[in-house]
Amino acid sequence: MARLIICLVALLLASQSWAKTVTDIFGRTVTVPDNVERIIALGSSMSFVTYLHAQKLAVGVEDVEKTADSTKPYVQANFEMVKDLPVIGKAGAVRIPNYERIISLKPDVVFIVSTDRGEPDLIQRKLSIPVVAVSYGMPNFDQDVFFRSIGLTAEVLGRQERAEELISYIKSLPAKLSYAPGKDAEAYLGGISFKGNQGLNSTAADFLPMKLARIKNITDAEKKRGQFFVNREYVLAKNPEIIFIDGNGLSLIADDVRKNPEFYARLRAFRNGQVFLLLPHTSYFSNPEMLYVNAFLMAKSAYPEKYGNIDPEEITDEILTAFNGKGMYGFLRKTTGGYGVLELTPDGIKIK
Repeated sequence: MARLIICLVALLLASQSWAKTVTDIFGRTVTVPDNVERIIALGSSMSFVTYLHAQKLAVGVEDVEKTADSTKPYVQANFEMVKDLPVIGKAGAVRIPNYERIISLKPDVVFIVSTDRGEPDLIQRKLSIPVVAVSYGMPNFDQDVFFRSIGLTAEVLGRQERAEELISYIKSLPAKLSYAPGKDAEAYLGGISFKGNQGLNSTAADFLPMKLARIKNITDAEKKRGQFFVNREYVLAKNPEIIFIDGNGLSLIADDVRKNPEFYARLRAFRNGQVFLLLPHTSYFSNPEMLYVNAFLMAKSAYPEKYGNIDPEEITDEILTAFNGKGMYGFLRKTTGGYGVLELTPDGIKIK
């Protein structure tokens, strides 16, 4: 009996040293191994893993992680590393994990970004593997939630020092955009992705880059948060002095310009050379690093007297390298046009 008790105590102590409890972004209590060596990341949560320089722990990836032309910075940073890893499911609005394959890969932990609070529990029940939910914020990017998710991922993976380094860097960025204009410039933001690429009528309120750049977002008056749609008459009625276009929406807007040139010619921002192409910031959830890059590009556009010397390639590659270890402005310039002024032409639109 004494020997049995000793064995039970030893097992209990072993299990306590083996496991720790974390609270994920949905407030779920999840018990995870103390030493995580194998992971699966669903729903673009691989971004958080990459930010912490822990992507080599991945034993399988979603299909989107192998997309050669993806504009998601972490996908480009990891492309060569993950190309031979098994695909564990289809990404997208309707996620289809391959449960049998995930189980066969024996991950210690599964991370997930999800808009459905019930999804992590469902997947955890099916896998019998700890599932930890992280987030960029809902319905739009929330920096506090983002920082908490970086810290949560770091706690699970034992990468707290790297998390502190990255968060400290991010917190240093607003000081570089400290100019306080006498009157804030006003602008409209169009082409924001939502379940795919969208045109001029897809916009966003409460937009972090505009706040950091001290630009008044005309759609904030609608008292909404995140992405939403307006009609073109709304844009014309507001007729903003500046228009920003997300790179993912450029092709759709260019097609619309060819079909409706008269409408675009009536927008004073086009007439005055004040329509600016930004880097794409949404593709299978948010790309937070692009939001910070776009804050600098917006500041350069709205306040050239103060920020005209900002070099788009230099600031993009600095921030992307700080997040993911790799710059990719050259790739983005080839695939989405990079940063520039959009001008109307007899054939549609061009990037100056």
